[in-house]
Amino acid sequence: MEVGFAFAVIGGMLGVFSPCNALLLPAFFANIAGSRAKLLHLGAVFLGGLLITLVPLGLGLGWLGGSLSIDRGALLTGAGWVLIVLGLVTALGGGFDVSRLIPGGRPAPAAGSLVGTFALGAVSGVAGFCTGPVLGAILTLALTSASPARGGLLLALYGIGMVVPIMLIAALIRRSGHGSIRWMRGRMFSAGPLKLHTTSLVTGAVTAVVGWLMIFTNGMASIPELLPSKWITSLENLGRGIDAVVPSWVWTLGVGILLLLWWLREAMRRSAAENSSAATSPENSDPAKR
Repeated sequence: MEVGFAFAVIGGMLGVFSPCNALLLPAFFANIAGSRAKLLHLGAVFLGGLLITLVPLGLGLGWLGGSLSIDRGALLTGAGWVLIVLGLVTALGGGFDVSRLIPGGRPAPAAGSLVGTFALGAVSGVAGFCTGPVLGAILTLALTSASPARGGLLLALYGIGMVVPIMLIAALIRRSGHGSIRWMRGRMFSAGPLKLHTTSLVTGAVTAVVGWLMIFTNGMASIPELLPSKWITSLENLGRGIDAVVPSWVWTLGVGILLLLWWLREAMRRSAAENSSAATSPENSDPAKR
């Protein structure tokens, strides 16, 4: 699972460079931040928005994976093949946008607005045609973790992996200008009839390798440790302690409430925007037509 944690961070970082995003978020933060302190402040708020959406997903899937009465070997094998397929989809430039399930889609925050930045983070964690397969792969890992704590940690690491390069690149843009990041955008190239992108190819390859490891290493249990055993033991004990104290139904109820509240908030926001647009339309504002 350590490899899964590393993949979560790497997947979040590579998503920033995907051809769909094209480093838009770093440029956005560089333009609205008037100072380094403001940039850090916005970054922290953006991360909070990411975590409020991603962590409940990880918690819920981790609990679900532990509750399924399916042979663990079959679950790991199936999850591995799902990761391989998602890796191939990513490498070939395919994808899907999970944010389409959210009313109103991606918000358009006012420049410098902390509330808008928080909302942008809440949606950016699940938005993006290119990053959809990577998020799907990490959600699959959360399901196979069979632990709410591990599932939540996977998705939290994915969010942190997104924010760190965004803030670093935004700081570079503020210092050296937009021209300094052109080389980070990757490039398109042809392989016979296929049109591929370097970032998508790397992301897809990494995802497929993680899937292969899932299948042939018993869920990555036989891979040598990347962290000291004491750290791993401490994390595992922490996860077991949380699982022992918090009843399983609490995770499900909490995830359901958070998703419902977010859904209602976005639906109300979109309804208010539509009503405001209708009220200010020319037909309603022209006295001669009344």
